[in-house]
Amino acid sequence: MEKISSSSAQNSEEWQKRETLKKEIKQKINNYINNLDDSSHNQYLYLLIVEDSQEHHLCYLENSIYEIGRRHDADIILRDLSVSRTHATIVKEYNQEENLFFYKIIDGSLSGNKSKNGLVINNKKFGSKYLEHGDLIIFGDHAKARFFVIDKNSQNQDFFNIVNFEKTNILDEDSYAKKTLNNNNYIVKEIDSQSENIRDYIAKLGSFAELSPYPIIEINLQGKITYYNPATGLLFPDLKDEKMNHPVLINLLKAEHKIHGNLFVREVFYQDKIFEQYIHYLPELKVIRIYIFDFTKRKRIEAKLKDSEAKYRAVVEQISEGIFLFNAENNKIIEANESVTRILGFSLEELIGENIETFLNNKNFDFCHKLRLLKQTKASFREELRLKAKNRESVYVELSISIINYQNQLVFCSVFRDIGQRKLLEEQLKFQAYHDSLTGLYKRNYFREYAAKKINTFHRKKYYLAVAFFDIDYFKEINDSYGHDVGDMLLQNLTERIKYCLKKRDCLARWGGDEFVALFGNIKEIQDLIVIVERILQSVRRPFVFDGVTINASTSIGVAVYPLHGDSVDCLLKKADEALYETKRNGRDGYTIAGSMMN
Repeated sequence: MEKISSSSAQNSEEWQKRETLKKEIKQKINNYINNLDDSSHNQYLYLLIVEDSQEHHLCYLENSIYEIGRRHDADIILRDLSVSRTHATIVKEYNQEENLFFYKIIDGSLSGNKSKNGLVINNKKFGSKYLEHGDLIIFGDHAKARFFVIDKNSQNQDFFNIVNFEKTNILDEDSYAKKTLNNNNYIVKEIDSQSENIRDYIAKLGSFAELSPYPIIEINLQGKITYYNPATGLLFPDLKDEKMNHPVLINLLKAEHKIHGNLFVREVFYQDKIFEQYIHYLPELKVIRIYIFDFTKRKRIEAKLKDSEAKYRAVVEQISEGIFLFNAENNKIIEANESVTRILGFSLEELIGENIETFLNNKNFDFCHKLRLLKQTKASFREELRLKAKNRESVYVELSISIINYQNQLVFCSVFRDIGQRKLLEEQLKFQAYHDSLTGLYKRNYFREYAAKKINTFHRKKYYLAVAFFDIDYFKEINDSYGHDVGDMLLQNLTERIKYCLKKRDCLARWGGDEFVALFGNIKEIQDLIVIVERILQSVRRPFVFDGVTINASTSIGVAVYPLHGDSVDCLLKKADEALYETKRNGRDGYTIAGSMMN
């Protein structure tokens, strides 16, 4: 009993899965048909239902060529590892002699490279084959597909009535009885050769065809026209006289024995117009039914679209900006243009399939967070960051990202440009704004900002800060005696000597002319401050030698201590300046500490 119950539950579960799949696929097909442009007069849909690792995909065949395989850029991508990178190719083949189109599947690529598993259709191996309604194609261990031709105008669009879902799966071998999907309004499934039955059949056809705005023609297998509707007479008035020599009928009988299946499509040209014919061979009725649609406007639109797409791709490849497309689920790169390879130095093979985060110079959590927000809000964003480059240091880029629907999947579209030169210029301008061009020291504007920040962070600490003013004694006389070039060299060399006397976190700036200002931090005692000042005085007293010219120089220093002599930058600078002039009054070449005027 336990085994029976378990088996029953399992069967019920399998049935539920099949019913769910059936409803999902039917709903997708109906949605696709309902969303078709009104200008599309195709009566039939050509459909591949692909099963790949337990997932089903619907592929509507419309284009001229479809590449199938594991390649990321294949038109129909299979993820089964037993499938070749280019496993098969479907082409819409044109027979010039008979002016016919067929969907044909070829093993491997058009260049002649065969797949490793071969092309298996309906349990037979083929090098190539014209696809028939119901063909089962095996690509690999877990990848297969079924080909369908669906009449989208049929009242019964549920084509699963030809599959026994009670016992089999739609993609199981030997589970599908090939039939053509007919419109139940006017297709008689069982009919004999009795003349009254044929007349009755034509009468039923007429109830539909007489009202159709599109030409409908029937001929028998001997080439005699048995019916055409009023729309045919209006559009092709010479059909009655030309008969089988008319462009819409020529070669139909000749091609009959070459048709693999009972439905095919071809294009015909008539009086500067392009028509697409859907030709239905009905051997049980011994007739050929032809539906004709004027595709001139559509073909012109398609030509313009192809031209636009070609221009778009040409622009994408020519623009200087790099373009990445990467999957919104796993962030793996699926496409990149040539500018990406030029900017970063990586080849397309090195880029495709890699996670975009691999190319971030550092782990950027903010960037990854913005990507997650983009998926939710669909609001694009702009970011400046560094990307890794192959043969040089990282590249600074300005990158804008949006999310788009591409090849039936959500992808991030990233457009970026190299802003390395702009950043370099910005750094140069920033340096020039805060640094003296002669000595490379900070300017007074930076010193004020830096000192203010230090005071704000030091007010809770038990140490002192000190601001010191310096100037070179008798610098005007040195300039007048030896010239401005020597004066400039003196300023540069004196700067290096003073910097050598300071600690790493102390700040030295040129205030103007021969005046300098310094900020000393972490002073525990006043005696520590005196040691630093004495070291500077001794350093400056050593002779300076420039091109054989020896200059003996000295400096005068005034010092103010935070918080003893003030609690703001301006107050400390004022006290240090007063102390400096006290040093000059006392004979120069020394120092004075404000407050006590200690010197």
